[in-house]
Amino acid sequence: MSRRVNSELLKIDRRIISRKVLAGELSDKDLTSLLKKLPDVSENVEEIVVPSDEK
Repeated sequence: MSRRVNSELLKIDRRIISRKVLAGELSDKDLTSLLKKLPDVSENVEEIVVPSDEK
């Protein structure tokens, strides 16, 4: 039931992607293929420290 999937689909919320997989609109194979095409942007990570509200 594999269909051609637009790579813009990966910009959608992961819950919507899960629904599309469950509904058969997107196969696991297609999803894996699209995920492999994503660039590695791990060098853009920025650590954020959230102060705790200790009283």
